[in-house]
Amino acid sequence: LAALCACSPAPRLPAATLRSLAARHNAWHLAMPLLQQSLALAPTEPAWYDALASLHSALGDRDGHAAVWKQRALHAETRRALALEQYGAWQAAQDAYAECMSRWQAGEMTLVNTPQPELALWEEGIVRSAKALNQWELLSEYAKAWPGSQPALLMECAWKSADWERLRDLFRRCDMRSQAALKMLQTYAAIHDGKLAEAEGRCNEGIQIALAQWCSLPPVSLSSHTHLLQMFQQFQELQESAQMLLELNTAQRNNQVPDLNSILVTWRERLPNVWEELPAWNDLVSWRNHMFSHINNVLGRLAGSENPALATKGYRELLWTVVRFAHVARRQNLPQACVSIIAKVQTVTAGVAGEQLHDAFSKLREQARSCLQMPQYLKQGLQALLQADVQFMATPQRAELFATKGELLLALADASGGLSAGDAAEVALIATAVVALAAAAAACVVRCHRRRRQRQALLSSLSQRGISVGPCAPRASAGRGGSMRTASLPVVAVLEPAAEEMACQMEDPWAGG
Repeated sequence: LAALCACSPAPRLPAATLRSLAARHNAWHLAMPLLQQSLALAPTEPAWYDALASLHSALGDRDGHAAVWKQRALHAETRRALALEQYGAWQAAQDAYAECMSRWQAGEMTLVNTPQPELALWEEGIVRSAKALNQWELLSEYAKAWPGSQPALLMECAWKSADWERLRDLFRRCDMRSQAALKMLQTYAAIHDGKLAEAEGRCNEGIQIALAQWCSLPPVSLSSHTHLLQMFQQFQELQESAQMLLELNTAQRNNQVPDLNSILVTWRERLPNVWEELPAWNDLVSWRNHMFSHINNVLGRLAGSENPALATKGYRELLWTVVRFAHVARRQNLPQACVSIIAKVQTVTAGVAGEQLHDAFSKLREQARSCLQMPQYLKQGLQALLQADVQFMATPQRAELFATKGELLLALADASGGLSAGDAAEVALIATAVVALAAAAAACVVRCHRRRRQRQALLSSLSQRGISVGPCAPRASAGRGGSMRTASLPVVAVLEPAAEEMACQMEDPWAGG
């Protein structure tokens, strides 16, 4: 390929051959220029577009994939949807793709002659947007409607909905090429069935396939490696899950409480980055929730009614993880996804007392904050705060929910054009309280700063007089033979009475935290 690139003019190889050589032999930097040259010479042949778009997609280069399709797309609506997807406006991109599909199905004249590859792009765009928006119920319905065309998507939806029987049936019926993702799904099913030896073999096979795929990628750190890094983390957690199952089985046989703290703490600390897209978070959180549910069932039988904290350990870990997932969705400006995530966890922890779930406040805060970003959900957010049991929460947590309630009331006022007399009085009370707290905090900071300056001036004056001042000041006294000995005594003992009183007043306000 390097020799062919040096030829002028470069010979034309089939697009499928170049695509295969690039992916299998790490020849991306050689095959892609040849494809671009061939595309420039024959811009109407779709094979060059297909190969280039496939290579950009395999490298995770969303901008390059969009650039190829913007050059190829027949309709301006397609280019607009691609631009929205590039900017991460997933809801708007999904709406744009769905609108194009609806108009084509309705037989609109401007879209009726859309080529088949562009129709497939619309369909793929809807699926990508649904994954980014965490709409797995929609994806499951779509995959079930077309089971023959999307077997991989159907498998993914089956395990995330805990439909293990359907997943095993798909393994038997679908003849798919051996991939790391398929081995991971088989490992999920084996661990769920308790076949730990089979799970270990599937996991090792998947790791080997992923390593071979890693070696076929460019050596430069690109977005192409991100998906494999996320996959390696999932394989690592599958191995830890098998270890936890062994410990749980041993604990049940011996009627002892297993020690799972090290793995659970590691799982809390090993999370994706906040800016990573929701599919990466969803893959991790979905499997952890399966494990947490199993842990809670086992610990519930071992603890009984004597140790309720141990019986709800799985629920606490599940709630913490899901609330963190919801927080990331809200930070990425996906409030609808955040609300749906919170709604699912509420069905799981419905029978658990609020005081036993330490992250109940975080769940309520994320739910209310998400409703603030959606005007149509303002009343639901306010109703959730009014119905919440805040007696077991700390005072700062109740204060934050109180302030959030005021923000919801003000947002409702902006949406409806005014407030009722009761709501207006409540908002005024919240505003007064917040202003008073802010004024008190500012006064405290100023007072502390002034006292620190006065204390420094006092210490400087005393040191000029030869008096050493610290936590304890040394006292010189004459011992036997005229020798001097040093004793320690509090600083106030070496100061004059007036200075003693001032020293008491100048005590560091930040001492002790």
